[in-house]
Amino acid sequence: MHEMSIVEALLSQIRQEACNYPEKHVSNVCVRIGALRQVVPETLTFCFVTAVRSTSLDGCRLTIEQLPAEARCRKCSVTFHVEENWFQCPRCGELGSNLLTGNELELTSLELE
Repeated sequence: MHEMSIVEALLSQIRQEACNYPEKHVSNVCVRIGALRQVVPETLTFCFVTAVRSTSLDGCRLTIEQLPAEARCRKCSVTFHVEENWFQCPRCGELGSNLLTGNELELTSLELE
């Protein structure tokens, strides 16, 4: 379960940023995760809730934005949906297209109260 290590890294970033606003409480954390990251949103949420329990972040929500995997063919420039790391262009059959989205794992925002 690599979701717990992801949560630990997120919490480190959150705590570092929250230090800049000591009078505020972090109420929501937003992350963006690409489809190719193989992160199970329910497991990530469970790990997050478990990790923040009985801490200064207790009660904080986790909002996950899931991004589909899309690529652009280098040969014919068509943009297409990628499934399971298979980057073959559906139009011309070219392999090795450029990944546009799907590999993200980003802390995008914190909501403070």
